[in-house]
Amino acid sequence: MRDYLKKRPLFLCSLIGACICVMGYYSKTAVFFAGICFIIICFVLIYNSVQVPYVVVMILLVLFSVRLLKTYEKIESAQKVCGTELKGRFIVCESPEENDGYYTSVLESAGCDGIENGTRIFVFSNESGFECGDALSAVVYADSIDERYKLSNYSEKIYLNGNIEEISDVEKDADPVLSVFEDIRGYIRKTLFSGMKYDEAATLSAVVFGDRSYIDDEFYELIKRAGVSHVMVVSGMHLAIIVSLVTRISGKLFYSSGVKAVLIFITVLFMTALCGFTKSIIRAGVCYIIYAVSILTRRDNDSVNTLGGAVTVILIAEPMTVFSISFQLSALSTLGIVAAAIPSVRYITERRFLGGRCDGLLGAVAVTSFAMLFTLPVTSYVFGYVSSVSVVTNILISFAVTLALGLAAAGLVIYPFIPVIGKCLLNAAGIAAAYINLVIREFGSLPFAVIKLGKLAFVCSLALLFSVIWALFACKKRTDMLKLKAVNRKIVKEGGGKLRWR
Repeated sequence: MRDYLKKRPLFLCSLIGACICVMGYYSKTAVFFAGICFIIICFVLIYNSVQVPYVVVMILLVLFSVRLLKTYEKIESAQKVCGTELKGRFIVCESPEENDGYYTSVLESAGCDGIENGTRIFVFSNESGFECGDALSAVVYADSIDERYKLSNYSEKIYLNGNIEEISDVEKDADPVLSVFEDIRGYIRKTLFSGMKYDEAATLSAVVFGDRSYIDDEFYELIKRAGVSHVMVVSGMHLAIIVSLVTRISGKLFYSSGVKAVLIFITVLFMTALCGFTKSIIRAGVCYIIYAVSILTRRDNDSVNTLGGAVTVILIAEPMTVFSISFQLSALSTLGIVAAAIPSVRYITERRFLGGRCDGLLGAVAVTSFAMLFTLPVTSYVFGYVSSVSVVTNILISFAVTLALGLAAAGLVIYPFIPVIGKCLLNAAGIAAAYINLVIREFGSLPFAVIKLGKLAFVCSLALLFSVIWALFACKKRTDMLKLKAVNRKIVKEGGGKLRWR
């Protein structure tokens, strides 16, 4: 384990950073002393001429500690205005959603007395005459966040609740970026729902840009029971499909690695903005930006270290992200895939244990199983249940999701220019969506689809996870020792001296 982490310093940095953030939530003093310790260690490393990556890790951890303290200062500053009226200008960050006769939205202060600019407020309103990207001149009564939702709100940079008491002016399209992408989402919704059945369009709107508002509660319950919630929330999987599509097309048209890297960068920025900067897609986006940089610099790209780098960057930008459930599930499932599933499949296929006839099926099972295993501690602690059919369901719909997303993306791009071709592609995507819905209904409705977990499930899931990790490292060490023995036999046979295991 020590050698594994030494070769992946950014991954180690992300693990330590997450621990500091959790400690800091309960004690700011712990963060301060952790930062001091990192500064001391950093100077010691520099004095002893240790490798540059470890010095960079210490510097990043110091930055993270400072950023965490600044975040808590901002939260405390926001809490001081609780129970008061805030008058000023606010930018609408999310379009209003109706809930039992009232509307909810998120506002960001942009010139308001008593509160820092950029502070987000989750607001309730009796009217909805505004959209994402508009600016409001309004009076908002500020209140504290309920303890039950504090961590989830903090992870979204929301530090206050509020009620909109008065709106004196609405400035349309005040934030052009938010407005443009809200218009694009509107185009996608209109195109999908005007040309296919409601259920299929609802599924595609969730798959394409993460809009679950058209999926009814009954069907979403089946989605959770089937263990495929990640399909209806735009995640790293969706971004991987789009980036893969773009890179394949660019590879056919261009030979320059620079063009490929720029296209990846543009695709990541566009998809991240289109999907509303959700935590899971930001994590995946940063990973692909690091991948694009590695293409330009012509350096090897270790997947686990890249994941650690992405998590580190995100936590330095917004430390409270570590408490986002979607971010935790996204990072842990990706870690399970790149650190366990892919090496395991490679190990088995290299030795041809299955004769090479089931490699595709083996990969699908391994990816789903390890992603489920690595996220099990979070799901058991937060939700208290696990889907018993998730592995089968994910295998059955994985190709269909890729097909639906690819066809829908191509159809939406082509439709304004060549409606006939665009319509055909969207209809094909609708067929794939209908298949996805069918599988979810069949497996999600099974009486044994969900296994409820007891109070000790979290501890047991952690023990299982660490046992599997230990077994994987033990297998790798055993494999390396066998390779060393084979090399030694060859060297001795040729008259040389044996190599030593270190």
